[in-house]
Amino acid sequence: MSEDLDITAELGRHSFMKGVSEEVVTRIGACADGVASWGEDEMIFRSGGEATKCYLIQSGEVAIEVYSPGTGSRIVQTVSRGEVLGWSWLFEPYVWSFDARVLTPATAIVLDGEAIRHCMNDEPNLGYPMMVRFARLIVGRLQATRLQLLDLYASRN
Repeated sequence: MSEDLDITAELGRHSFMKGVSEEVVTRIGACADGVASWGEDEMIFRSGGEATKCYLIQSGEVAIEVYSPGTGSRIVQTVSRGEVLGWSWLFEPYVWSFDARVLTPATAIVLDGEAIRHCMNDEPNLGYPMMVRFARLIVGRLQATRLQLLDLYASRN
């Protein structure tokens, strides 16, 4: 039980949760699977794999990468302390769109994606503010991908 309180307290201090009510933090905290840690160069997930988790980065740096058979892996964005890794668990078919590789040893609060979806669906007062937060994340990821594509095609000309 005290471990849950610690995770909820950590969740409440994470910048992604800044400005949400204590009630929402507690409810999202109930969806936590714990805290995970990874060493340098470890893969957290791979594109095409089942997307079931959301990671709130507490320390370290993680590269979000896209792989192309012709050019290999390319970093689209790097996430670090206070940022969120993973949103593919929000939308069917619940499959990762990118790879996530650890650049420097990292830790994260791990949230169960299915549990969060159920909370968001069942509790509109929780669902809407959380979806707005995740939408900002998605827009940022799309903008980073767009910049990488512009850079890739500009370097070919």
